[in-house]
Amino acid sequence: GTEATPGVGPPPATTRVAAAGGVATSSTLSTDKSGTGYRLVASSGSLNRTSGTFNITPAAATQLAFATQPVTTRAGTAISPAVRVAVLDAFGNMATTFAGAVTVTLEANPGSGTLSGSTTVVAASGTTTFSTLSIDKIGSGYTLRAAASGLTPVTSSPFDITPATATQLAFTVQPGTTTAGATIAPAIQVTARDVFGNTATGFVGNVTVQITAGSGTAGATLAGTRVVGAVGGIANFSTLSIGKSGIDYTLTATASGLVGTVSAAFTIFPGTPTQLAFTVPPGNAIAGASLAPAVQVGARDAFGNLVTSFTGAVAVAIPPGAGTPGATLAGTTTGTADLGVAAFSTLSI
Repeated sequence: GTEATPGVGPPPATTRVAAAGGVATSSTLSTDKSGTGYRLVASSGSLNRTSGTFNITPAAATQLAFATQPVTTRAGTAISPAVRVAVLDAFGNMATTFAGAVTVTLEANPGSGTLSGSTTVVAASGTTTFSTLSIDKIGSGYTLRAAASGLTPVTSSPFDITPATATQLAFTVQPGTTTAGATIAPAIQVTARDVFGNTATGFVGNVTVQITAGSGTAGATLAGTRVVGAVGGIANFSTLSIGKSGIDYTLTATASGLVGTVSAAFTIFPGTPTQLAFTVPPGNAIAGASLAPAVQVGARDAFGNLVTSFTGAVAVAIPPGAGTPGATLAGTTTGTADLGVAAFSTLSI
């Protein structure tokens, strides 16, 4: 029989061997678990004898196992507690004499992340510790693969990478070309991100957007709700509009403690023409002489923007009660608009 060291050896087992010439010999005894302080007990009827202690050492290394599995960790932060990979023999004993290199790599990579840190470690006493491993992209269900030359590799349990602290803003839905006064659609979206570009889902602060100074048309105003609290790191702006038409508008997004960002350029087009306006009004002139400079009339939308797409006919006349009774407006009094403006260069009174 065997007598195992508590917590190390196997439970007692019995092997029966027939004596020959008063001696029982067994040449096939073995045990599968390494340990110290093993003893054998020989017994026959009332006779018994206990051997001295002996040790069982590990067999040759054949496989790897994660002794400390990776756990859910923030992006860019070292996985803690440190990942440990054990080198084992065929019976699961720590192969303490193995001194080769063990390498860990990403196997399942749901966030297309990069594994950083010391990914190759030389085993000492059958174990390797990876204390600097980190992954930069968030994702659920990452796994690590540990491999070493000549040994059966192993895959870790799944784990997640969560966002780091928010550091910056980004337009994740850019403002698009829109008609003056109309709501910019689709809704503009600004996202708080960590230093690795992950959505910082824990950020719930206020985000403010405004027209970038010097962009678009001077004097333009951004209407709608310009301050929105982020939900899950994302602020949606669904009511924004700009009344003045123009090109190369950009918006600037800011939030306390974060690096702001500027949107891509966009255009605000004039709306439907609703009114006329004298863009060059008539000036004082001598009777019978052409009014100079030439009178110009522009078509405008409800916000006063010149509607350059308007090409309709525009007529001018002296309204009743204006000037001297009986006066006649001579020259070409009906003109076709070009780029929204009709010019009258031959008018005289």
